[in-house]
Amino acid sequence: MKTTSTGFLMKTTSMKGLSMNANVAGLRDRKSSVPGYVAALAVVLVTAAYPALTRLSVTTTLTPADILLFRLGVSGLLFVPYLILHAREIRRAEWLAALPLSFLHGWGMAGCVVFGLQYAPASHAAALGPGAIAAWVALIGFIAYRITVDTKRLAGIAVIVGGVALILVASYRGHSLAGAVIGDAMFLAASALGATYLVYIQRRRLDPVLTAALVCVASAMVVVPWHYFFAASAITHASRAELAWQIAFQGVVFGCGVAFAINYAVLAVGSQTVGVLSALVPVIGALCAMGIA
Repeated sequence: MKTTSTGFLMKTTSMKGLSMNANVAGLRDRKSSVPGYVAALAVVLVTAAYPALTRLSVTTTLTPADILLFRLGVSGLLFVPYLILHAREIRRAEWLAALPLSFLHGWGMAGCVVFGLQYAPASHAAALGPGAIAAWVALIGFIAYRITVDTKRLAGIAVIVGGVALILVASYRGHSLAGAVIGDAMFLAASALGATYLVYIQRRRLDPVLTAALVCVASAMVVVPWHYFFAASAITHASRAELAWQIAFQGVVFGCGVAFAINYAVLAVGSQTVGVLSALVPVIGALCAMGIA
């Protein structure tokens, strides 16, 4: 009888120990994901302000090509020392992935947004770009990797798709700026490119700093020669204050900071979570547009 009781007590104690260990592990997981959520929210805030601030520049002082130069040229220059220091550690496959990744989340995506802002308002850029990225992430994840989405997120994605449809219909019927449909299409293309990038780096578990460096430097290698030889520029007509502001915001804050933060957030909390949080961008972006316009 004593043996049975002792065995029962030992089994009960063991189960409690396992339960406690599971709780501690869960708590650690939650704590480890906190920086990821902080990074994702920082990306949301900066990205929400980006369309309004950028549209103000491309419709007043600078050209879209100038904005791309500041965003990708400056950030690429800042990341060059990192690639030089770690060149021997970078695998050949990672070097080869730099140009395709830079198209998805560098010069390709940024070009769609910046040039699209010439045709459509900043609120459309926020809603159809980051605001729609959750739907793209779910679609691309399912097609490429058969990643399923739970019912709650699927309902949220349905709402996003409905909102996108309403914006497109309004633009098509002329209830926005002339040529807004062109800008809307470019914003959706940018969102699709960004979503493909997020899903890819999550599946490949790429280092966030290295990926940001490769994307920015490869983008700079594309944008800088294009800007010098082919693009229209208004840099010589802009004030020093405007140039300093664009270098700081486009190149340092957005080009470097956001590039790293979104990579880190995707690895920490997942591309679907980052996509869902990005749905906050249209609301915050509309407030920014009202305050800046």
